Amino acid sequence: MKFLIIYKEDYPWDVRVEKIALSLAEQGHQVTILARNLEQRPVTDRQGEVRITRLPTLKGLPRPLRKLLNLPLWFNPVWIWKILTATPKHESAVLIIRDIPIAKIIQPIKKLRNVKTILDMAECYPLMYQSIQNFSSRKHSRMSLKNPRLTARYEQSIIGQFDHIWTMIEESRKRTLEMGVPEDRVSIVSNTPPIEKIPDAREPHSGRQIRIVYVGFLSTLRGLDTLLNGVSVFLKDNPREHIKVDIIGKGKQKEFLSNLVNDLSLHDVVTIHGWLEQSDVDKLLMYANVGALTYRFCDHWNHTIPNKIFDYMASSLPVLATNIIPISRIIINTECGVLCEDQNPADVALKLLQLTDPEERQRLGSNGRKAVIDKYNWENDKLQIFEDIKRITELD
Repeated sequence: MKFLIIYKEDYPWDVRVEKIALSLAEQGHQVTILARNLEQRPVTDRQGEVRITRLPTLKGLPRPLRKLLNLPLWFNPVWIWKILTATPKHESAVLIIRDIPIAKIIQPIKKLRNVKTILDMAECYPLMYQSIQNFSSRKHSRMSLKNPRLTARYEQSIIGQFDHIWTMIEESRKRTLEMGVPEDRVSIVSNTPPIEKIPDAREPHSGRQIRIVYVGFLSTLRGLDTLLNGVSVFLKDNPREHIKVDIIGKGKQKEFLSNLVNDLSLHDVVTIHGWLEQSDVDKLLMYANVGALTYRFCDHWNHTIPNKIFDYMASSLPVLATNIIPISRIIINTECGVLCEDQNPADVALKLLQLTDPEERQRLGSNGRKAVIDKYNWENDKLQIFEDIKRITELD
């Protein structure tokens, strides 16, 4: 079969898109990824057996205009033209579209080309936009594009028109069903790591020093200020050599977090690296002995799951997390980490003290690694993908 995966950002790289594409290619299918091209990469490319096609390079145009023409909106004529020309004409095909911003394009193309369609709902956009507004000091910025109510109406208008929908976690699936989508058209394909990418078993945890790592975007919703303030409280009663924090990522909060590190006099304890190559991230994961996910408690995080929780678990790192519903459930069920109250630095400090015990870190880390090997891995998730594709392609 032929598959066209439509991804609204530049590619590479997105780990979930890559996993889906490679899994389908391994089955002998012809897979093409269609992506934005703000970075002006070649219009055609390859990633192993996977073809990559991008929006036009638009050479000579100023960056603001290129950005406008690359906007992932369902009425953007550049996207409409590119998706239409990339969709197979006379053969059975499946279009997989990542998230909802350009999802409405699919419906007329589905009729013209007689293809099957899958929505990969990695994010619940109305909830994400609402959470951003709740925690942002610029609540009315870009309201026309990121208005939660308008986005919810748009989502409701298209959600029932797909042959199948992949959600990330139980809460997102339940929300989709509540919007009226039949139960047999919604399944969970989580954000788990492939078995072959699980690191080798590490040396047993030892010593009282906590070496915390965070990998991801630097934004208000990530709650890194809670982590840093918790470290500051911890240091009031504990030696400074007992803790080290590495923050890896890019985002709008980097300057704020750097200033907070200085304000709290944590410059000798906390390092904000910025964005690193994956090989450097892997080295810091091997050096670390705790993985941090001190996210803000909000509807957005309560309806998705970060891939980093599984990366931490696979690396035998106990997870330090706030009480986000899906994250809490995994941590409680697998006993792979500790939970702290949202925006409560004192409670973070208490949990950090608990993690100074190397035997406790070893127990939690071992539980997490075992849970990934046994359950939370891509080999299990891709079986769901194959089952769903088989079902929708046999409907006729």
